[in-house]
Amino acid sequence: MSRMKLVSGVVAILLGTGACTAIGGEEPGAEVGDAALRITAHTETDFSGKLDAGGDLVEFEARRTGPLTATLHLEVNGQPFDASYDGEVMRAHWNGYNGALYPEDLAALKRTLAALGDHFGGDQESLRLHEDFLVRRISFWSEAPAGLTMPEREIDLSAPHGETPRVIPPGVIVHEEGGAETATDTIEVNHQASNEDGILYLTCNANAAAYHDASGHCLQFESIFAGPNADDCYGKCGSGCGFGTAGYTYDCLDHDRCGRAHGGSSNPWDDECGDEYWEADDDFLNSIIGKCI
Repeated sequence: MSRMKLVSGVVAILLGTGACTAIGGEEPGAEVGDAALRITAHTETDFSGKLDAGGDLVEFEARRTGPLTATLHLEVNGQPFDASYDGEVMRAHWNGYNGALYPEDLAALKRTLAALGDHFGGDQESLRLHEDFLVRRISFWSEAPAGLTMPEREIDLSAPHGETPRVIPPGVIVHEEGGAETATDTIEVNHQASNEDGILYLTCNANAAAYHDASGHCLQFESIFAGPNADDCYGKCGSGCGFGTAGYTYDCLDHDRCGRAHGGSSNPWDDECGDEYWEADDDFLNSIIGKCI
């Protein structure tokens, strides 16, 4: 769903990057296909506006409330979200008020992300803290399985980022992308599991261990080629390779793979990948843009 050298994603990439000129009042609208983006405030501490996309309406207001803190209010066709980020204690909070996003909502969020990319000239790494927080949350929410309940969540971002490649455990069957299987033993793991890795970066352009489960099968281990040269930037947090994406991480790889195998957010009525989605929340929010190892 990345900004001395600070390692935390939002903080490391964003602080001190006030590259945009502060703008008072209302900016001209931008047309992206059938979607009209209207920016109503754009200052060093406030960025707000709305996107009217063929009958769908997305409204947002992001504020920088301190050197390392930001808040966000977003509404998607009337479905509200509130979020906050505190880089001083490395925690984030958001609340979807137990609502849900459906295909038209997800499409509207993706159009909003594309319009914001045009507005900022595709330069995500120069965004201010509150602007980046908005972009990353829109990116994450736009990838939700349709109909998934959006609860209240607290996210602990205090753990250091990891750069040790994940290893497939011995005694399992490894499913290669494309259908082939390689047995490391004769036992296939027969359980479901949480595979929350914190923010653990992938090796660039190499086979990586992807884990996911679904209602039709238990935990499955796969070897997947991932990184900037992979198809559609496999393993990158966010949709595809462009604006609104973050780092290449194992949790985002798991979510990508589950989505391809079972539909995920590309199949609007498939909720198989909800657990992988939640595990990628911190990765979308705080991984460094474009980073792999």
